[in-house]
Amino acid sequence: MRETDPTWTLQKEIAKRNGQPIPETINDPEFQKDEAEAIAVGKRCQVYPGDRRGEVMYVGKVEGLPLGYWVGVKYDEPVGKNDGSVRGQRYFECDMKYGAFIRPSNVTVGDFPPEDDELLLGDGDEM
Repeated sequence: MRETDPTWTLQKEIAKRNGQPIPETINDPEFQKDEAEAIAVGKRCQVYPGDRRGEVMYVGKVEGLPLGYWVGVKYDEPVGKNDGSVRGQRYFECDMKYGAFIRPSNVTVGDFPPEDDELLLGDGDEM
């Protein structure tokens, strides 16, 4: 496939076979820079889709991922894809399956307490 289409990716192939729109290739190395500048390391966040919560651990470009800016998130639960590294390059520390790199537009920073904290409180309990 790559011989006939130099921009071929598995994601594009799956979309094509499922009759879904084919995602565009990002050619801008500054993609989502403005969104990334509004996100600070150390802040609590929620990630879309899935409403997964965690802490922002890294904001910037990531070698080995598509061009543009990324947010490294350490999740509260083991719902991630990595341990804070991509292809041997470490960007932040966390246990395996607790880390992920997300596009800034899919990260909301705010008052998102850890998932475990909410489980400890019942209705009417105060924190």
